[in-house]
Amino acid sequence: MAARPQLPVEPSGAPRPAAPAVAVVIPSLGRGTLEDCLHAVRVLQPAPARVIVVVSGGAALEPRPGLKIVQSGPALGFAAACNLGLAAARDVERVAILNDDALPPPHWLEVLNGALDSDPALAAVQGTVTDADGRVVDGRGIALDRWALPVQIDRGLPVTGERAAVRPVLAASGTAALWRAAALAAASTGIIAPFDPAFGSYHEDLDLGLRLQRLGWRSAWVGGAPTRHLGSASGAAMRWRHPWWILANRWRALAGNLSAGALLGSLPRLLRGELRAVRTLTRSNLRTPLVAAASSAAWPWLVVAGWRRTTQGPRLAGLPEAP
Repeated sequence: MAARPQLPVEPSGAPRPAAPAVAVVIPSLGRGTLEDCLHAVRVLQPAPARVIVVVSGGAALEPRPGLKIVQSGPALGFAAACNLGLAAARDVERVAILNDDALPPPHWLEVLNGALDSDPALAAVQGTVTDADGRVVDGRGIALDRWALPVQIDRGLPVTGERAAVRPVLAASGTAALWRAAALAAASTGIIAPFDPAFGSYHEDLDLGLRLQRLGWRSAWVGGAPTRHLGSASGAAMRWRHPWWILANRWRALAGNLSAGALLGSLPRLLRGELRAVRTLTRSNLRTPLVAAASSAAWPWLVVAGWRRTTQGPRLAGLPEAP
């Protein structure tokens, strides 16, 4: 195994008030990066009340003190794996989700907890997610661009010193974020608890952010809590499913949360965005045009299924714009 990345160490300070109970949920297919992620979680301050790893796809993880392992035989999509972990996170006030290749610094929970403490209307917060070296921004929350394509805010910009700040975003990324358990419970309905397992992987966090917004909750980026993302290989390994999830799940999220009038009124903009997404995905995956044809054929079903989905809160009357 490669040498474990060095994590920044925060100086100890004066005693602080008791922190809210937090569970950390880590979905994993058993990749080698999981041990580095668990090391980062072990040194979080304040320490989480519970650490839950959801292992699927035939992977195995040795039992160890302070770790709850939820085992699932078949490989699970990110949404279903998160739901399994969250179901095991009982009696906590807040829940963090980390990719198994994400490395938060020791003060990560302290900063994110502070943001939730300061604003009771916030349901979800995240810090800056960077590349493995901590030099380039991977994302500062999720937004819709001018073509209503989901994007990671500030992706590709150099990382500079961050001041303590809170900035509204459309949704928090499932790579590394903290949610209020009460907000997740309010957004849950049936098997959508709180993520919709129909999404598999990709854009399930956008869908959750939209459903929280429908209930009056907000999401935000918080400065001073960067998390290094070692980089997912899942997209490269799933040459057919990756473009399908990217294209189909965008329609699932929008049709599942917009009113029929809002979706139809935005259709020209959405279709232009679809073409841009296909061109971008084709640059790295030549199977994309075939997948896009399948997605187009399934478009009526995706839209009708989204409109028929029953979730909490009034549907949005228009496309959410940048906060």
